[in-house]
Amino acid sequence: MAKIVDREAMQNSLLNAATEVYIEKGYHSATIADVAEGAGVAKGTLYLYFKNKESIAVAIVDRHFERLQANLMTQSNPETLEEMMDRLRNSTTIPDDATRLIRLFYEMFGPSLDGDPVVTKLGEFFEQLGLNYEAQIGYLQSKKLVHSDIDPAHFGRALASVVDGLILHRGLFSLPKQRFAKIREQALNMVHRGLVPA
Repeated sequence: MAKIVDREAMQNSLLNAATEVYIEKGYHSATIADVAEGAGVAKGTLYLYFKNKESIAVAIVDRHFERLQANLMTQSNPETLEEMMDRLRNSTTIPDDATRLIRLFYEMFGPSLDGDPVVTKLGEFFEQLGLNYEAQIGYLQSKKLVHSDIDPAHFGRALASVVDGLILHRGLFSLPKQRFAKIREQALNMVHRGLVPA
């Protein structure tokens, strides 16, 4: 009787293994054979799920951005400015394993970021994040909880840039958690002061 394999679970397992191999050996040095060995499967099995090393890298990035989207983009508007700030604080708490992935991302795609499809995906993600923040700010503005002179569209995209910068700082520069927490608080305090009604 043929063994039944949960395709999604297997794909996730392969991506987890590939991520570890790419982090340990370096993306450009690692081979498909290294990934297969790290996953404990034959190369042929790996090719059933991914056509090459690059398709594995793209799948790692896709999965990462799905998780970021779930973490950063809320489905409901906050009822208070403090609730919005708490959400921002929680969504910019970057675990150590995520920082490793950020460094890997830049190793994988850094040399080819100009015009790469991954850059298009990044741009779309941060555009959506900016629109998400725009909706939240506009909603709080309608409740007179945010300064009336603020342009929600521009402030929302600026806020997406701040969040992006915080995530990159934590990942690329290996900032200790305590130092990063202080930097994050200063950044969020600036955002709060810019939003609060005069």
